[in-house]
Amino acid sequence: MAAACGDQSFIAEAPIVIVACGYNIHYNRGGYMGDMSMLVDVSIAFTHLILAARAEGLGTCWIGAFDNEEVKTVLNIPKDVSVVAITPLGYPKYEEFIEPSQRKSLDEVVSMSKF
Repeated sequence: MAAACGDQSFIAEAPIVIVACGYNIHYNRGGYMGDMSMLVDVSIAFTHLILAARAEGLGTCWIGAFDNEEVKTVLNIPKDVSVVAITPLGYPKYEEFIEPSQRKSLDEVVSMSKF
């Protein structure tokens, strides 16, 4: 799996690797997304999964750099299914997470009534 993800070797160190997939259901969500609207649905579910894992003390890393066809071959995923995201899942090497020491202020990341 690590090789299919651009040789990101840390993926191979995880006890579990989750591969989130979706079917193209030909639903034009919002009237502008077209056939690939399943990317939104799978991404929402995947985000909830990684946030829930973090709340339980598990480490994850959203992997977006992968060869879709190679991952599908490794895992024998059907042709009509697309890989959306991958994450290794496990307890971090270090006993606790290191939280960022500085965060941007809300004024830097939130806007009200304008872009």
